[in-house]
Amino acid sequence: MSKTIGLITANYASEAMNAVMTDRPLAALPFGGRYRLIDFPLSNMANSGITSVGLVIPFKNRSLIDHVGTGKAWGFGRKTHSMFMLPGSVYGKRDTDSKFLLRDIIQNARFFNYEQTTDYVLMSGANRVISMDFRPLIEQHEASGVQITKVYKGKEFLDIFIMDASFLNDLCKWFSNLDFMDITKIIDTYLPETPIGRYEYIGYEHKIDNMTDYFEASMELLKEDVQDMLFEHGTVFTNIQDRCPTFFAPTANVKNSLIAAGSSIEGNVENCIIFRSSHISEGASVKNCVLMQHAEIDSGAELKYFICDKRVHVTSDVKIIASKESPYFVKKGMTV
Repeated sequence: MSKTIGLITANYASEAMNAVMTDRPLAALPFGGRYRLIDFPLSNMANSGITSVGLVIPFKNRSLIDHVGTGKAWGFGRKTHSMFMLPGSVYGKRDTDSKFLLRDIIQNARFFNYEQTTDYVLMSGANRVISMDFRPLIEQHEASGVQITKVYKGKEFLDIFIMDASFLNDLCKWFSNLDFMDITKIIDTYLPETPIGRYEYIGYEHKIDNMTDYFEASMELLKEDVQDMLFEHGTVFTNIQDRCPTFFAPTANVKNSLIAAGSSIEGNVENCIIFRSSHISEGASVKNCVLMQHAEIDSGAELKYFICDKRVHVTSDVKIIASKESPYFVKKGMTV
């Protein structure tokens, strides 16, 4: 049976999300009330039976390492299921279209040689909300005889591909002087005659490059059909944090919202995603909002199309009305 190892690249950021990414990589961005973006590719690997996964981490890696740890939550960190933290380029990339730097492959060659029987390397980015079973992709690639197979949805490349390990090794030797380039761009530019397979993905996915993307993906999560598609290929695992159940006071009025454990809801909440340990006071109104962990919304506050990072305090009678196209964002730890 062929052996496939996984590689997830988290060594890049987005210029359009500087406000929320000052101390975390894009892969560590909180999502959906309890997850981070890295949870999706890690869960895809685990649910697809890939037992050896490398995670390319950036220079600012504390939040990512704190969340992932040894990988135990995803079934890694064990004798037969291993996850490796691989150092990425010192400054990473500010271009989300360049995720698979040859430099990161070359300087972590030991990981690819760790499994002497490796046949294929499956690579994934970490800024998409996607739940995918990789096994049909691996089977198609193995049967096709091509050296690389990319995953598409329509015309869009989903930053997921599988490559013969021997071909990857050759690329590292042939193009070591171009290690600043993305692997896929090297192939497109310098090896245009290389046969490339195509795998068509038909499930749900959402790319997150900016705050509008993030808000759209968050609001879509409130739809039942999106929830069904997103979790149809197995559990999306995450780092578990024990909290007491959310308290809903008699004055609470909640409609179509996802509210994580440990919160206290006394006011009006509609079409919102509220992370752990947040408090909505009586008389407060939040609609079409994403409130990250430990948000504190005081009485009389009115928020619409509002996103806040962790530990934000909105004081009494503050009114912030933004739009779907341009949601209002508040940085971590701020008081409004």
